[in-house]
Amino acid sequence: MINRKKAILRGKAVILAGGAALALAACATSSPPHPLEGTRWRLVDVETSGTSTRLTEELSSRHTLTFESERAVMQLDCNRGNARWSASTPRSGNGTISFGPVASTRALCPRPTFGEELASELPKASGYTLTSDGTGLIIRTQAEVYVFTRD
Repeated sequence: MINRKKAILRGKAVILAGGAALALAACATSSPPHPLEGTRWRLVDVETSGTSTRLTEELSSRHTLTFESERAVMQLDCNRGNARWSASTPRSGNGTISFGPVASTRALCPRPTFGEELASELPKASGYTLTSDGTGLIIRTQAEVYVFTRD
């Protein structure tokens, strides 16, 4: 009876040790999240052909971009949208970024608005800059530069 209890306890110890080893291995192989993942940004400025348009606080609050693990969620003025995204890890603050097609609602928002523009231009994005203090994000497309501040 005592030998049987010892064998059962040894078996439990082996199972616990094996489980701990698997947990450690899982931690060792998982990479840290992308610096943009889990962040939310407000659009504050749009630059087109050298002309800069600064958004009012109210307008800025209606144009947001939130990065989830593989999906970007957007407030596009009076509409909502989302798209898949991926980005390289920034080097010296700069990296490449891409968005899939933006799926969004299509309500007609009162002017001025940048919602439709964001929905059509973000899939054309090629690069981004994350400021060293982590409070600014610049996304570049061929036609425009979008400047965001961390929300």
